Amino acid sequence: MIPWLLLATGSCLLPIAAVRSARGDEKVHVGLDDAPDGIACLDYAHSYMWPYNTGIDAVRVAIESRTIVYDDVAGTATTYYLGASCKSEDTYGVRKDYSENGFKPGANTLFYDPNYDFTWIIGGRSSVIFRRKLDPQEYREVDGDTMDNWGELRLQLRSAVSAYAIPADRFKPAMRATEAGHAIVSQTEISDPTTGLRAVIEYPVKTMNVSRDGFPDNSGQSVWQIDTGPVGVPDLSKRYTPAIRAFSLGFVATISRHPTAADFVLEQLTPLPPPNDAVRVLHYSKPFSLRAKNRLLGIPPPPQ
Repeated sequence: MIPWLLLATGSCLLPIAAVRSARGDEKVHVGLDDAPDGIACLDYAHSYMWPYNTGIDAVRVAIESRTIVYDDVAGTATTYYLGASCKSEDTYGVRKDYSENGFKPGANTLFYDPNYDFTWIIGGRSSVIFRRKLDPQEYREVDGDTMDNWGELRLQLRSAVSAYAIPADRFKPAMRATEAGHAIVSQTEISDPTTGLRAVIEYPVKTMNVSRDGFPDNSGQSVWQIDTGPVGVPDLSKRYTPAIRAFSLGFVATISRHPTAADFVLEQLTPLPPPNDAVRVLHYSKPFSLRAKNRLLGIPPPPQ
């Protein structure tokens, strides 16, 4: 199998059969068999996006999660990738002084001051950038066509070819994978029948709680719970233009006792508790629950 799949955003709407044929990979792997990028389960340790890729500045960003939005009315699907966050910076140290003066308190560093967190979601030639500045009003920036500003996005995707299915409604298989140190990837599918939109949010499981003896006491059944983020969470209750405007940053939680549900909490403007409730800050708040289909996949470590 070709280990890397190099794509541009414009090719993400190719039929999966065409993508697999181009890869020389006709085998259906565990996971998604209809992903527009042809990847049934992404290898998050070795998958990247290159939003800028010029001789002056090329940026390789690790992919934190991907969300595939299916429009069942139009019969289309688009993949959106959430990149790893970084801080605002003096790129390549243009303003930094590396003499002794540059190491004194208050001197310019590679990080701007005041600083802000920078995260982006890119897909379908569009993007939404999240900047967590001191002024929360400048939080979201939507670009309907990134070609104008960045040129063509390059995706460096690797498939988790050794992935195997883990039943999402059972304890022991997930427990064995957790104890064995296998990477776990979850695929949470949500939908809205009113709009005809659905989405599969795929993410590497970073935090896994397990209760071998039952929780809250040993009279209960063994149970595991996932709590992971950030992930790109789309609002499927209405149609946005451009479609990427539907996305927020969120965390997702699922539990083996209830495999047909998922809980989310989104980053948004949130008032401080009274008496300071006139002040709003960016915070994860207003958690909610959705009916969902949850799938788990295990990825064993490579042989030593």
